[in-house]
Amino acid sequence: MPPASPRTTRSQPRWLLVALPVLLGARVASTVYEKHHPSQPHSQVRWLSLEEARVLSRERNLPILYDFTAAWCEPCHMLERQVFNDLDAAQKINAAYLPVRVTDRMNEEGENPPEVKALQKRFEVLNFPTLVYVAPDGGKVNKLSGYRGYSETLEFLLLPSPRGFVPQKKRPPPTPPVEAPPAPAPGPGAP
Repeated sequence: MPPASPRTTRSQPRWLLVALPVLLGARVASTVYEKHHPSQPHSQVRWLSLEEARVLSRERNLPILYDFTAAWCEPCHMLERQVFNDLDAAQKINAAYLPVRVTDRMNEEGENPPEVKALQKRFEVLNFPTLVYVAPDGGKVNKLSGYRGYSETLEFLLLPSPRGFVPQKKRPPPTPPVEAPPAPAPGPGAP
């Protein structure tokens, strides 16, 4: 009788030893790619061209909302994910404004198209994201630089929020501090 072999009669799946490192490498590569190229869900806001918005603003008497953004700007991506991709907020924006996305291409192409340069100069856009809304007559301009969260963005846009925001009334200016009365003059017997 032959001695019992410590080995099993099953053969080892050699293909698994090759596939495991390949799959692990692919997973690491996809994670690195996704970090540098995050997927953006489709915006719920109906973005218009600048010319479309100008024509419709006169026809419908609605303000134009400019979203100044850049591809490399992480706060811009947060604004997109948290506000523009939120169905409730997007519906309110679409109803109250004529939204126009203005994308800065300075880092990618070395310069911006003349139309983008002119808008950035007109509204003094120095950082991203910047939201600007302009009255239909072009007169009144309101600007918010930077992303400050969902509720503050909707408050700036004067839109009610399903997350508990109620537009606040303008607060009266703070009262100036009361000055202390002058110290009494020393009496006749003071040193």
